[in-house]
Amino acid sequence: LERFQVRAPGGENWLDAKKRMYRFLKEIDKKYKEKKILIVSHELPITMLEGAVKGLSRVEIIKYRQEKKIKVGEFRKLDFKFWPYNQESELDLHRPYIDEVKFYCSKCKNLMERTPEVMDCWFDSGSMPFSQYHYPFENKNLIDKKEQFPADYISEAIDQTRGWFYTLHAISALIKGVPAYRNVISLGHVLDEKGEKMSKSKGNVVDPLYIIGKYGADTTRWYFYTVNQPGDPKLFSERDVGQALKRFILTLWNSFLFLETYKNKKSKINPPADGPKSKNVLDRWIVSNLNNLIQETTLRLDNYDVTGAARTIENFVVEDLSQWYIRRSRKRFQKPKNKKELKEASQTLNYTILALSKLMAPFVPFISEEIYQKLKERSSVHLEDWPRFEKRLINKTLEEKMIRVREIVNLGLKERARLGIKVRQPLASLEIPIPKLQIPKEMLDLIREEINVKKIVFSKTLKLDTKITPKLKEEGIIREVIRNIQEMRKRAGLKPENKIWVRYSGTKNLNKILTRNKKLILKEAKVKDLILGERSKKVFKIKKELKVGQEKLWLAVKKI
Repeated sequence: LERFQVRAPGGENWLDAKKRMYRFLKEIDKKYKEKKILIVSHELPITMLEGAVKGLSRVEIIKYRQEKKIKVGEFRKLDFKFWPYNQESELDLHRPYIDEVKFYCSKCKNLMERTPEVMDCWFDSGSMPFSQYHYPFENKNLIDKKEQFPADYISEAIDQTRGWFYTLHAISALIKGVPAYRNVISLGHVLDEKGEKMSKSKGNVVDPLYIIGKYGADTTRWYFYTVNQPGDPKLFSERDVGQALKRFILTLWNSFLFLETYKNKKSKINPPADGPKSKNVLDRWIVSNLNNLIQETTLRLDNYDVTGAARTIENFVVEDLSQWYIRRSRKRFQKPKNKKELKEASQTLNYTILALSKLMAPFVPFISEEIYQKLKERSSVHLEDWPRFEKRLINKTLEEKMIRVREIVNLGLKERARLGIKVRQPLASLEIPIPKLQIPKEMLDLIREEINVKKIVFSKTLKLDTKITPKLKEEGIIREVIRNIQEMRKRAGLKPENKIWVRYSGTKNLNKILTRNKKLILKEAKVKDLILGERSKKVFKIKKELKVGQEKLWLAVKKI
């Protein structure tokens, strides 16, 4: 490569030779039009001549010379073609070099060449609203239609402020006397984590295909929608893309899988067209929140607040749907009191996730389509109308009360954490600073179950009764054992419907407690049998040694 730059004393470098040979070809081609020309020369000038005619780069010429160097006395036929070379003999498709290139049109039997009147590509682009209809020469009626002109919005990078953004308005003002568009979404640049422009020479370029291959196209899209406002520069971080996958995409997918796992599979669960009819407080709350979400997302998108809309959706999916509605509804799905309870819960969750698939389709098109297809079994979510909110389904009073309930739960859980008492250990009571009439009983039950207390007491402060009686301690032990059995079932790759039996061996005290509560464990953990005994030689699906409090326990699970 140095030989393209370094000249021999009093002589040429390879680039000089390439230019000279190409210039020579152009001269004799012009002088001897339609003639056959025989060129006899040394190998290197011939190679440079071939490289120039084939449009090869310097690296490609070196490789070509290594593989196809012309031999002594060898004859080769060469078809001469013009290439747009700049002063450094590099291919350059810009003016004035491109002006030398012409193509023969077999249809019109003439040469095609660049239109000389094009003075600037951005001026060309700025003419787009009119030129796409060949205005003003024809289709004048189309330009006058409001849906065609001016545009509702355009979107381009921030460096087009003085290019496309400006010329669109300039040409539109000249021709129609009005702006070319009503709104613009101006995009910032993608930089590396340090805020520096990505460059191959710096080695800080991120391959988009690698990111999409590892995290998915939807995750990559969602990262850019939510990381910051469109016009702000993006300090790209692969770690943050991974967080977008874990926090939003996987939470959404797991919410859908929860519905698929526990819904009533024996009957259709599609809710009525006018929404679910459940009277359950959680069902009414999530439906109300969903319709608020649809209203707010629509409003934000109408105002071109894409980031605000995406963040609102994410907060609903993570905080409201997953961490509160599904979390507090697990019992209704996994151990429903009756068929009606399961049906109402299934219809509500189905209604919510189906509406979400439509709401998220412009943001994450692939996962939205996958969820929609499995729930609706129709052609495509992208052919659906944009969801409309139902004002009658929005209950502001209910939402405000649920906000207060969740605040109390957060305070109660923080207090348990401060005292070092695990949530699985039941406590006698929780005092809350709310008048009794302000929170309905079904909401008080949510507080009681989430903080794991036996009763709610109304007072002026929030306070936990931390006295753990032997009975409460025993209940906490049983909860800990049930949790471990369920974790072992999951780690063994067993589904909730798979029948299992459990063998256990612990301290004398633990053995007595488990024997005494056998029926409860069988019911809550969905176990066929619970067997006390020393470590058997039988092959188990999974085994585990653990501590419950300060006492040792051995558990083993076997699929029946």
